[in-house]
Amino acid sequence: MHIAEGIITGVAAFAYAGAGAALMAVGARGIRRFQEEHPERKPLIGMGAAVIFFLTLIPIPAFTGTTSHPCATPLIAILLGPRVALALTGVSLLLQAALFAHGGFSSWGANLLALGLVGGMSGWGAFQFARKLGAPIGWAGALGGVVGDILVYVAAGLILALALSHAPGAQYSFAGYLSVIYVAYGPTQLPLALGEAAITGLVLRHVLRQRPEVLSDLRVWGGRDVQST
Repeated sequence: MHIAEGIITGVAAFAYAGAGAALMAVGARGIRRFQEEHPERKPLIGMGAAVIFFLTLIPIPAFTGTTSHPCATPLIAILLGPRVALALTGVSLLLQAALFAHGGFSSWGANLLALGLVGGMSGWGAFQFARKLGAPIGWAGALGGVVGDILVYVAAGLILALALSHAPGAQYSFAGYLSVIYVAYGPTQLPLALGEAAITGLVLRHVLRQRPEVLSDLRVWGGRDVQST
């Protein structure tokens, strides 16, 4: 659920854009550090950008003609780190707004906050939590995928409800809009979240079986963890 152009306006748009610029600065530092620590893994940055860009363009019909989509940021944050995922998300959102009118420039900062920061950090955090509990990589990845996906839409719903409730001629309160948004998108997003959980878990499990040295080098899964598949 990209927040469309024109929904966030005025001071709020500038505030979200400023927050987005700050997040991109953090992400740029993350990419530089990744390249310094893993020079031989630089192609993975392009791969991560492509995954986020294309998966978040997949339209899944949702409420009253709107669409939903997978998030992808939990998987990329787990593999490359949440700061790298943040920067790649920001670039992807700008290209989507420019080339496909998907999302918008005025809502870019808000979308980056939801998809890049909340989605990436929560997915990565859930994965790390499951890892510390000793879960196999497939289940740890699945938890990261489902938590990240759901929280992206929780965050986007909060931002959207706040904007709509403060718009001229608002029909509902913040709580009213929030209820409508969650009820409308829930039937679509919950199955998508489960699908993203499955894909994230399966991808990580496959990489561990085929190229365990990649996950070890990236400090995603190594040592005694390699035995947990």
